[in-house]
Amino acid sequence: MTLPDDFYQGAHSAFIITTSAGFDAQARLELRRLLPGARAKSLFLKGNILLFADQEEAEVLARLREAETRLISHVFPVQRAAAIPAERADFGEIAEAVAAIGRLRPGETFLVRAHRRGQHAWPARDLERAVALRLQELTGAVGEIIPPMDWQVTIQIYQGDGYLGVTRPADLVVKQLQVTRKYAPGERPLNRAQWKLREALEEFGIALPPEAWALDLGSAPGGWALVLAERAARVVAVDPAELDDSVTALPNVEHLRLHAEEVLDRPDFLGRFDLLTCDMNIDPAEAAGILVRLAPALKPGAPAIMTVKYMTHRRSGHEREAREVLVQAYDEVRFKRLPHNARETTAVMRKRDGRGGDEVRASDLADPEGPTS
Repeated sequence: MTLPDDFYQGAHSAFIITTSAGFDAQARLELRRLLPGARAKSLFLKGNILLFADQEEAEVLARLREAETRLISHVFPVQRAAAIPAERADFGEIAEAVAAIGRLRPGETFLVRAHRRGQHAWPARDLERAVALRLQELTGAVGEIIPPMDWQVTIQIYQGDGYLGVTRPADLVVKQLQVTRKYAPGERPLNRAQWKLREALEEFGIALPPEAWALDLGSAPGGWALVLAERAARVVAVDPAELDDSVTALPNVEHLRLHAEEVLDRPDFLGRFDLLTCDMNIDPAEAAGILVRLAPALKPGAPAIMTVKYMTHRRSGHEREAREVLVQAYDEVRFKRLPHNARETTAVMRKRDGRGGDEVRASDLADPEGPTS
């Protein structure tokens, strides 16, 4: 389904802007400084921003081209949005949306370029070829395979969302990034997840004894396992996918390429673990159900940490549904939004049926601000 009527949302022009991954917030500030009144939002893939500007397209391109910028890489004008099919299709609606932009004229030449992010059952080249053939029928313009051409048709794809632009090649802006990394060589964390777990352990005061065992579900690529290995005598990292070599090389990390539920097939794991962690990218209620099923692997009173992933905008609903499942096996279930996990919520709890030792104090799971739901 194309969205030509309300795509601009009251603005005069729209653009896809790329920047260095992890610098989206700073890039949005730079764009707003250069373009007063602009609205910029990050797309689901880091380093990609959708910008709506109050200025006309030509003015925005001129400003961004001439300005001294630090965080802007590519600027792609877009004039329409369209739904992108995951399965193979004829892509006719995408071509119709491009034709509706109204810039292609009979006899003029164009080249289609698709930038695809996500999982699709077709290569970008199939889309480019199908759209080009259909555009020739719809507009009378002539599709080219290589430059030069009068127009470039750009299709920016983010899984099911497509942003379409028809632009003169000379109007495509490419700038030199001045900032490309957050960390000095050798200091970069394995992934952002490391900070999420460090913060949760500190915020809730969870301290493990030197002989502790930790069970990490959905471990790949291994950010949480790496943090746990600093604190526990043994870490069992469970994930069918591969872990980073830096994690598997640690002598106290055991990688089980299993699904989480298969952990209980190991009798020696029952009641063995001092901490259970889960950062699986699945529905919160489903993740909570896995933690309930794996509760027998924990010592009585041992803590568990779970990330609540928001699959929809129903934040409080997701938290409520997860809580309703977790209380079947856990006490003191707490939810807290932490700075390094601002787009998700961290749930912390302890296994029911006794304290099981001194490894968790009553204050360990205290949440000074209370639950978010």
